[in-house]
Amino acid sequence: MRREEMKIGFIGGGRVGRSFGKYLVNKGFEVTGYYSRSYTSAITAASYTNSTAYDILHELIEDSDAIFITTPDDSIKIVCNEMVESGKLKKGQILIHMSGAHSSSILQTATEFGCHIYSLHPLQAFANIDVAVEKLKNTVFSLEGDNDNIEKVIDILKACGNEYFIIDGENKALYHGAACVASNYLVTLMDLSLKMLEAAGIEPMYGFKAMSPLIYGSLENIMTLGASDALTGPIPRGDLNTIERHLKAMEDKLPNEISLYKKLGDETTKLASRKKLKDTALITSLNKLWKEEII
Repeated sequence: MRREEMKIGFIGGGRVGRSFGKYLVNKGFEVTGYYSRSYTSAITAASYTNSTAYDILHELIEDSDAIFITTPDDSIKIVCNEMVESGKLKKGQILIHMSGAHSSSILQTATEFGCHIYSLHPLQAFANIDVAVEKLKNTVFSLEGDNDNIEKVIDILKACGNEYFIIDGENKALYHGAACVASNYLVTLMDLSLKMLEAAGIEPMYGFKAMSPLIYGSLENIMTLGASDALTGPIPRGDLNTIERHLKAMEDKLPNEISLYKKLGDETTKLASRKKLKDTALITSLNKLWKEEII
């Protein structure tokens, strides 16, 4: 089925649904429209993609060859059951949810109608819709689901020019956990850095901008060298005095953040000991430092 022949509907008019719908429209696909718990949300999404706002679920089902479910994770199964109960699902129809955490099996009840079920997850944050639409062109997707018809989903990605990889459904939770570490927990890590800058008398966002080359350089080094070889700083050097000064300064000005700093230091010591830090005495001293209650 060519892109101009595939009619695509969305259930869920939030950031992911609106962004991906607009992206598909920009790539020449026909988005039939949106159905949402909130009709206002459906109208907003439909207006953004120049499509139709549906207030009756089965009408969207009847008008769509492929349906993307872009609701919150906890609503996916409920939505699928509602589609099944409508009795309007058709043989060969493609159902795709865009959750990173769930596999396609959450849509299993739809297979009794001969539907093909998939999970398609973009490795991207959707904090801002317009920015997300632009960034989707460079986004890599994970894909999982029914092998019998998976080429139709792959064809969508190829038509859009996106890279993808196929993952086993049993590994979706671990995969999504990795994405959370790389995205959500990175934000938490940066927040710790900003707090430390502020405690040092530096305006946080100015300091963050100043450190941007260091941040991006570290990410590039991980990409080219791998985590173990990319690691730099006082831990792989075994510079105990510097680390002790960090902890002393935090005890004075950021006592509530010391436990997180120590946990990161403990894990970084383990990483450093893989390749760069081989002095067992230094490793022992570092391990003792992370466990000390009083600095």
